[in-house]
Amino acid sequence: MLILIRDMKATWTTLLHNAKDWWKSPRGTVVRIEVLVGLVAISMVFLAGFGSLRRRRRNFFAQTLVLGAYLSTSLVSYTLGSMQSSQVKSSMYPFWAVSLYILSDSADSITAYSLDDNSQQMRRMFQTFLCVFYVGSLAVTILNNGGGILLFFDMVSFAFLKWWQRNWACEVASGSWNLNKMVADYMKLEHTKSGVLVPYDAATMTGYRYLVDWPLHEPELKAATLYAAAPDADDARAIHLEKIWQCKRLSSEQRDKCLSFSLFHLLRRRFFGFGCGESPRQKTHDLVFKGLLAKNDSGTIDYGRVFKVIDVELAFMYDFFFTKRAVTYYGPWNFYSAMISFLLIMLALISAAIAVGHSSLATFLSVRNWSPVVITTTPDVVFTLVMLAFIALLEVLQLLLYWTTIWGTVHLACHSVRRREALRRTREDLAFKIRSCISNKYSYWFPQRNKCYWQNKLGQYSLVESVRYKPILSKALRAFLKLGPHISIVNSEVIYPAMNVGIRWSAGKPGKPVELSAEVKEALVQSLECTQGVLTNGQSSLRSNGAGDLSWACRHDKMQHDSGTQERDKLQVYVILTWHIATGYCELGAKARGNGRNNHLGIATKLSKYCAYLLMSEPKLLPGHHYDTRRVFEAVVEEAVELFLHNEQERYEAMRRLPNQLEENIFTNGVRLGKQLEGMEEGARWKVLADFWAEMLLYLAPSDNVKAHVECLAKGGEFITHLWALLTHAGILERDQRVVAGNDIENAWGNEPCAASRDGPGTGMSCADCGRSSRCMQCFK
Repeated sequence: MLILIRDMKATWTTLLHNAKDWWKSPRGTVVRIEVLVGLVAISMVFLAGFGSLRRRRRNFFAQTLVLGAYLSTSLVSYTLGSMQSSQVKSSMYPFWAVSLYILSDSADSITAYSLDDNSQQMRRMFQTFLCVFYVGSLAVTILNNGGGILLFFDMVSFAFLKWWQRNWACEVASGSWNLNKMVADYMKLEHTKSGVLVPYDAATMTGYRYLVDWPLHEPELKAATLYAAAPDADDARAIHLEKIWQCKRLSSEQRDKCLSFSLFHLLRRRFFGFGCGESPRQKTHDLVFKGLLAKNDSGTIDYGRVFKVIDVELAFMYDFFFTKRAVTYYGPWNFYSAMISFLLIMLALISAAIAVGHSSLATFLSVRNWSPVVITTTPDVVFTLVMLAFIALLEVLQLLLYWTTIWGTVHLACHSVRRREALRRTREDLAFKIRSCISNKYSYWFPQRNKCYWQNKLGQYSLVESVRYKPILSKALRAFLKLGPHISIVNSEVIYPAMNVGIRWSAGKPGKPVELSAEVKEALVQSLECTQGVLTNGQSSLRSNGAGDLSWACRHDKMQHDSGTQERDKLQVYVILTWHIATGYCELGAKARGNGRNNHLGIATKLSKYCAYLLMSEPKLLPGHHYDTRRVFEAVVEEAVELFLHNEQERYEAMRRLPNQLEENIFTNGVRLGKQLEGMEEGARWKVLADFWAEMLLYLAPSDNVKAHVECLAKGGEFITHLWALLTHAGILERDQRVVAGNDIENAWGNEPCAASRDGPGTGMSCADCGRSSRCMQCFK
């Protein structure tokens, strides 16, 4: 037995030495570089096929996989450097190097991981310079024969086209100021035509000339359009919503996607800081309330369609900032550029195949005599051919699948409208038929690309159920704080983050996300329809349910009527937490009494926990500064821990026995509100809470932090972003905003002076400074 063990140990040692010697040998060096090339290629292929996972999945595993694949592009520079610095060379090195460069720029499913990546032009240029330097050095060092040089420069041309396309996608996402200025200034005068107001109907989109597609050639500067490069709605080449709805060839799904695309243009303006000139108009208000929220023949609202339109709109927004789809759409000649790219890579593949069948591969791809070269083996050639074939296949698939995306659908719909308005040449008709055939064929095989655009879930967090009493941690923090006067560093910014980590630990973790149910959507739409866009932080719903005595919990001592908007936004976190604690208290009571769940209870608890989840995980999407929101949330966690939550099993009883004489704070106010709610009848209580949270979430949605909403799209998305977009298109850009209501003021007054300046005080309106020749919206605010 000992002899056998000794022999096995000797054999194992010999194998290790042989493997180590082979790894350091010239052939081992080439194989090591080949492995690196293969890893980068696999990562890029994964990114091309599954990069969109991050906009449909918020879980840590999916996000980490995509991030790892995206960061693997840093291996390209390392691999190229290894090729250049290695003591031995292979005739395949230049082709592997260019293949890496092509793959890193080919994936169209993700071009930037974050918004900041789009604006880092200098970093992209520097990385490109390094890659070009390494690839050029390899070519000069190794290639010597005309056939190899021709194949190499063919691949370089293809790589340059792919780099240019990716770079332009980043430039459009970060610096398309003129494009968005065009939309902004066009919308200022969209409701007019040659100075005359146009009648409209939101149900049929008559009079809604919201741009869908227009020629992006160099426009003329006109004083009539505020010196902006705004397109002309009467131009036959410009497609707007009215034309889309008049085209009977289009299906309702195609029309809705064009509507989403048009709304995407309007929402994108806000990211670039341009104003929404149409927001004060009744016409804008009616687009949502009489268009998207219009009742069908059966007298009901199609809630699914409302959020589907917004869902697709945000999918356009994600693609614009994080993929190359927008570049393919906005540059029609990019279709031909893609065809040229495909021809170049096919030429490279054919050339490589010829090289394999050549009588002497060393003659076709010879190297300089002074370069220490490793003999090219058959596996090296096969690996190179596989790389080239896979690049060609990836290019073809991305070109075909483009027509199955929402971008391809809009492209074909706009082309169909243009063909309806004017005769086209046979060549263009044939191209349209080919594209339509591709779209129909591949939509059958890849239907998921048109249906799933985000996670469709609500994050959940319950402060009452999640906080954990950590006596050791709490005592340690208190003891550490007592040393503050003696240790100067205690008050520094280095220590407070560490203490906050402890508080967040006590706060627990968010629960499992829940599906966004149809009942929740219906509750939100009904709340929006009832208020007609006049949002309050729940007080309107309380009055309508006869629970006005609970309005004290919608106000804070510092919430005075003369407080500024920023101060009121800052204090909304107090209201959210008060009602969240009360809702949690009522839910624990319902469980303790064994009461069955009903729709209103489910709606109220889901929305309450979602708002608390936003406080904990996405405070930037809520009113007020996110740091203030975080500090208030952590203070309430401390209140919950210090007051009574020592017993993990009797939380409801501990809250119920809490004396009313305690010092008032957010947590005790929440418990007091919960006890007041428990005095109501069971069904009425949950109806009040469901309506309150629906109105509260709508009230929280308006925001100027567009960047935070766009960044969330790349992490699975948040439902509050959908509400934010919906309210934007209804003209509701901020909380406590008064909207135009009543008759169609625009069509009534036309281009005449406003009522206040024309008829004076007898109209019941006043506008001392209004003497303009057009209608003054200030008179109606």
